[in-house]
Amino acid sequence: MRYASGMTSACRKTTFLICQFWLIVWDVGRREQARETFNDALRNRNRYGLLAEDIHHRTGELWGNFPQTYSMAGLIFTAMRLSRSWEDRLWRG
Repeated sequence: MRYASGMTSACRKTTFLICQFWLIVWDVGRREQARETFNDALRNRNRYGLLAEDIHHRTGELWGNFPQTYSMAGLIFTAMRLSRSWEDRLWRG
């Protein structure tokens, strides 16, 4: 439906933010690079620390639904994965 409604131009200009967090989680084996990418992702938040659904490639402008739960959940989950010792204590007692 989204593509049939004529929104394709916006879709080509923006990236679904949760995908950036999936990339970081996938790359967690290379911890320093994953942390760098995570810090870049954090720069996309607004002054209240919230994220939208999409981000414009060139301008960094937040697009789409705001605030976006998927993006925020991706941020939290990724922070947990990068904080392995904290995660171990939480999940393994």
